[in-house]
Amino acid sequence: MNPKGVPDKLKQRVEEQIAMGATYKRKSKGSAWVAAAVLLFLATVLFVQREPILSFLKQEPKLEPFDGKTERSLKVQWFDGPSFMSYYGDAFIIQHPNMDVETVNSPPYDPQKDRAVQFEEMIEKDKPDLVYVTLDIYRKLAAEGKLLALDSFVAKEKYDLSGFRDGIVETIREAGGGTLYGLTPTFSSNALYYNKTLFDKYGVSYPTDKTSWADVFRLAQRFPSEGEGDNRIYGLVPDLSSPYGAAEAAARTSGLGLTDAGGAKMTVNTSAWRSIWEFVADGVKKGWLYEAKPRTGSISGIDFYKRNPFLTGNAAMMVSNQSLAEDLLEGKRRYNLADFTWDIVTEPVDPARPNVSSSLRFDGIYAIPAQSLNERDAWELLKLIHSEPIAKKMSNRMGMSSRKPAANETAAYRSDAFGALKPDPDNVAGMGSIITGALYQGMSGLVNSEIKAAAAGAKTLDAAIESIQQGGQQLLDQAKAANKP
Repeated sequence: MNPKGVPDKLKQRVEEQIAMGATYKRKSKGSAWVAAAVLLFLATVLFVQREPILSFLKQEPKLEPFDGKTERSLKVQWFDGPSFMSYYGDAFIIQHPNMDVETVNSPPYDPQKDRAVQFEEMIEKDKPDLVYVTLDIYRKLAAEGKLLALDSFVAKEKYDLSGFRDGIVETIREAGGGTLYGLTPTFSSNALYYNKTLFDKYGVSYPTDKTSWADVFRLAQRFPSEGEGDNRIYGLVPDLSSPYGAAEAAARTSGLGLTDAGGAKMTVNTSAWRSIWEFVADGVKKGWLYEAKPRTGSISGIDFYKRNPFLTGNAAMMVSNQSLAEDLLEGKRRYNLADFTWDIVTEPVDPARPNVSSSLRFDGIYAIPAQSLNERDAWELLKLIHSEPIAKKMSNRMGMSSRKPAANETAAYRSDAFGALKPDPDNVAGMGSIITGALYQGMSGLVNSEIKAAAAGAKTLDAAIESIQQGGQQLLDQAKAANKP
């Protein structure tokens, strides 16, 4: 089966034993012993040489010319079939009239079941030719041999992966154990917006790419917080427009969590966390950190935009995703809001890892199941989903395009700031914090209340931190007890 891998002496001995066994009569005892010896020997050879043999038997994906005449169909799993057809499926059918696309919805979420197992069962039952999964599910499916490697397709077609933003393909390849099993057309991430007009007015130096959260907080401290109404200025609008959001975002960038890795113990009373609490408490006390007031009812029109002080020109900085840029442009066009000069730099980073984004998430990864019988057609659809024309069309509807902007492409704002940093492999799955649902509401209320008490002088910062640690632990234990099957 694999002559090159078997030593010559060993091969000769096998041949001699076979020849000797052939001279005995069929019913002799010696023949049985020879046959047994030969079988044992062959079993040993097969075991020792199993890797070369398996490599020899392993089939690579075929890349035959795409059949543009025969009528046939592809099956695609997505979380919403009609939307997939609107975004990608109809374009594929128009480009290839002989093809049809059938959609299968994602399996319904079951908290009592492993999500990857649910997708494995769906793949086995519905047999889709293309699946759309989160990075953590992709990682598990790839490790279990459930996905088709794309490297052969890429090599044979000379498919240009350099058109994707730095770090995107590398992260997906790493998640596949060094093999590329899928691609993602979009991602989401944050950037730091700043009001150049306010910075110029108060003589503050502009923030730069890859600045730290500590430096962002220090810049925010330099803006006056006096005034009321339209004259009120804030140094920073934080995540969730709350003390909790500011602290959690800064901690996440430094790799700090509210809990330990297993989600069993609160960990907010460390020295690293304390430096963050100091900045946030100072921001609440001195007024440079914005906190949104509770709202009731729905809002629309100009009030929708005026709820954000950065849009009205009353805040110096804000960390947000691409949607804020669109709101700035739309607010100015429709209501003459955002009538000031603004710019974007990369989101704050951990100085120990200045090239890593703490917010970049993949919306999903397209991959071809290993059992697909239509791998060539699925590859053609996967290429269309990640093509430049489709990426340009979908960039504002589904998130930031994972493809690099064209060299001659002009933008209304600096969009490259969102993709200038590399993804963090530990956080890119998009699973979010363990602090979710009712637990998030409780933690957010606890942190905001304790930090305000410290800012008002009602208790020391150390006492507030200890209350967050103890109160948070109680909330965590209650949530775990409630989620037990």
